[in-house]
Amino acid sequence: MNRLMFPMQFEPSPSRMVFLLFNFSFCLLAVPSSVRGEGVMLSPTTAVHREFVAGELLLGELNCTACHLAESAVLERLSPKQAPLLNEVGSRVTPQYLRAFLSDPQSVKPGSPMPDLLHGLEPSARAETVDALVHFLSSRVSTNPPALSGASSHLIQQGKTLYHSIGCVACHAPQEPSGTATAEVISALTSLSVPLGPLAKKTTLDGLARFLQDPLAVRPSGRMPSLNLSPGEAMAIAAYLLREQAASRTQGPEVKMPGLHYEYYEQAFQTTAGLDSATPVSTGSVDQINLSPKRRTQEIGFRFTGVIAVPRDAQYTFYVTSDDGSKLWIDGKVLVENDGIHAPQEKSGVMKLNAGEHTFALSYFNGGAGAELSVFWQQVGKSKRPIPAAALSHSGRSLVPLDNEDLVLDPAKVLKGGELFTSLRCVACHETGTPNSAAAGLKAPTLVAMNPSASQGCLGSPKSGVPKFALSASQQSALREVLVNTKQLGTPLEPKARVSRTLAALNCFACHSRDGVGGPEGARGDFFTTVDNADLGDEGRIPPHLTNVGDKLKSDWIRNVLLQRGVARPYMATRMPQFGAVALSSLAEAFEAADARLPQGSAEIAPQDAKFGRQLVGTGGVSCIACHTFGGHKSLGIPALDLTLMTQRLKHDWFVRYLPDPAALRPGTRMPTFWPDGKAANQDILGGDPRHQIEAIWAFLSAGKAAKLPDGLIATSLELVADKEAVIYRHFIEGSGSRAIGVGYPEKVNLSFDANNLRLALLWHGKFIDAGNHRRDRGTGYEGPLGDDIVTLPEGAPLARLADSNAPWPLPSGKGAGYQMKGYRLDENQRPTFLFTFEGIHVEDYSIAVPREPEPGFLRTLSFKSDSPLPQLWFRAAVGNKIAAKNGGYQVDDRMLLRFQIPAGSEPLVRQSQGRMELLVPVRATGNETKIVEEIVW
Repeated sequence: MNRLMFPMQFEPSPSRMVFLLFNFSFCLLAVPSSVRGEGVMLSPTTAVHREFVAGELLLGELNCTACHLAESAVLERLSPKQAPLLNEVGSRVTPQYLRAFLSDPQSVKPGSPMPDLLHGLEPSARAETVDALVHFLSSRVSTNPPALSGASSHLIQQGKTLYHSIGCVACHAPQEPSGTATAEVISALTSLSVPLGPLAKKTTLDGLARFLQDPLAVRPSGRMPSLNLSPGEAMAIAAYLLREQAASRTQGPEVKMPGLHYEYYEQAFQTTAGLDSATPVSTGSVDQINLSPKRRTQEIGFRFTGVIAVPRDAQYTFYVTSDDGSKLWIDGKVLVENDGIHAPQEKSGVMKLNAGEHTFALSYFNGGAGAELSVFWQQVGKSKRPIPAAALSHSGRSLVPLDNEDLVLDPAKVLKGGELFTSLRCVACHETGTPNSAAAGLKAPTLVAMNPSASQGCLGSPKSGVPKFALSASQQSALREVLVNTKQLGTPLEPKARVSRTLAALNCFACHSRDGVGGPEGARGDFFTTVDNADLGDEGRIPPHLTNVGDKLKSDWIRNVLLQRGVARPYMATRMPQFGAVALSSLAEAFEAADARLPQGSAEIAPQDAKFGRQLVGTGGVSCIACHTFGGHKSLGIPALDLTLMTQRLKHDWFVRYLPDPAALRPGTRMPTFWPDGKAANQDILGGDPRHQIEAIWAFLSAGKAAKLPDGLIATSLELVADKEAVIYRHFIEGSGSRAIGVGYPEKVNLSFDANNLRLALLWHGKFIDAGNHRRDRGTGYEGPLGDDIVTLPEGAPLARLADSNAPWPLPSGKGAGYQMKGYRLDENQRPTFLFTFEGIHVEDYSIAVPREPEPGFLRTLSFKSDSPLPQLWFRAAVGNKIAAKNGGYQVDDRMLLRFQIPAGSEPLVRQSQGRMELLVPVRATGNETKIVEEIVW
């Protein structure tokens, strides 16, 4: 959720409150006051959701009940946010930052909920108090102090990639231009994002990395969630965020860094020696030896360098398995040579090594097909195993915070600061790991006894000793409105309001929409991507909407996702944050209560019907495995959701409502329907009964990962062969775009349909397609037809309205030209009818193979139907250098003959346009529907 979507209606601050970060947190909330306006930052969604009011949200997010005690029922409704734990604050926050922040919280973090506790003191007394508090807080350190850590340019580059891909920019501003996010756009987004603040002055590399890996250890209320980072990922992002330290002249000495440095190449190699003269396209570091940084599979290379630590004097055997070539050096000597182009193979080398560190270098390249690399070692007398991450390292320069203050703790000031921390009532919100009595001497009135009109309280002009919050006039008014009627605070929130408040407080709306509110928009949305650039459209890169999610997902699965890192979409680069049990303990139940609906009940299913479900899921049924993965097995095409998780995740009632009409429950989904208008595309299984078929699929999938593999998932050959019925292959097909739908017919003739531009793209004879590359490696790159006699049909839009017969064919196509894909349905022989709309006209494109000598052809039927009289359209059948009437049809470039069956008076038009010949067929109708039948011979 961002301001671009939800203009503030009641609060002049344009920034989000949802990450109300107290002092000493790592993610700062500051935005320039000239942009932000006055007051503590609040979420714009508080103006959209009327189930709760801004005053209540403020009471919880400001943790007012830490001083103004309240009954348990009120606490349950407000869900007060716990302030960050300060037990080890001295290990992660620098003295210079503490000093600046405590002196004037709003100058360091405009809009911070941290009040000014020292506003009544004279300047000298204020400085003395701050100094004592800095000494006390700096004394709160870990028993395991952070090591001096360094960052290379490679590590910073890796952190940049992670920061902009895994979800950080959902809340924080992008740091680098990309796509539509130009420098000007990023500047605008910065004022609408949770700022990062002066991190280079605030913390150390190791301190920030430790925080990023486990934010909940410091901030248990989850306003800064965990993104499930590995130690190496956390270090890389921290290095990127502290890149100002790396650029300064105050860097420390060279230090050891975890993992290996890598250089990544994208070009064709024949041997590893080719890497010596090549230029890397990216560099970075990896925790262990793997190919995870690759951006494609074919024609790539890697060089890994660093140090390997050997535990003891012994003879070691190193094993390298690769496809294609690899070469391993230890201490500058070639130990394993597995070079050249070859299938996966293992080679080994033996070397006697002394305990300690040895230089390590590994070169690798892959030409075509699969890319594989693994390295194992074996000490004499022990088993063969992967090299552990702890044994690998490389060097870099240590980083030092900017304007570093070398503080020497004064025991007397530490003692005085601890006393002030208690007397100033800091202990009401923060824990420091020292004995204190947060409730002792509490002078603030209880919440229900507060006087909202008090002139010298928190809501007025506080006197010395009373916290001074940076509340705007509208925020003060919102709080007074709630406090005038505190009786309502003892009433539990309705489930819908509980869900909305939680999503707003945790900024879930930054990624997810619910009931039309939220979701990434504009340039920020460009940073939501898929792993390996999997072409799954917006539903593959944008986190799913949460509208009626309690009706869709089982509560156990929601809890699994929220609290146990459950993942159903591994192809999505953005990660699901973990906010912790404190913040989300009851959200799953609230979703279910808010979205509950009466169950429809199950149809009668015999136990043996699960076998029919297996047939339907396989290639002999509706071919779910064409897109969906199945356990550990890749799909035949795009990597959609794992079928073996369906019944674990989804409620039965939602499943049986979804399959007949996917777009009704998930607008914009690429999931087609195989039961259009309530009729089964496959009539051979279970008598074509739609509900019975859907229940059978549910019964089969209910076995989860124990379910038997569907037919067609594992092929003995990588060639897809159409035998008794057509075979469909959805993937990247060369000449047909990223949303290609290939169809192989038993008659040994094939076509591919471009679902981006809604056109028939390619025709060819003979073999259909080789799915090997896409199956083994997920499908980076395009696969071309396996057969021959390939004919390319016109690119661009297939239909158009023309002002006259001389008007040029319009350039826009696909969505930009008013087209919308509606999926496809299959006949009894699995032949598809492609469905799409154009300006309200429903179009069906259906082809059947026609045996001929010497080669088969196609009989294609284009059907047009509209709710009103059809407008005058043109269908562009062919584009070529030469088109002439011949043999009752039209010959195109001596390659293809087209014949048409069309209404009388609708003669095709051959014309010269933009330097080429075009064959246009008028779409004419006296009513609401018509057809064009096209015979294609080549």
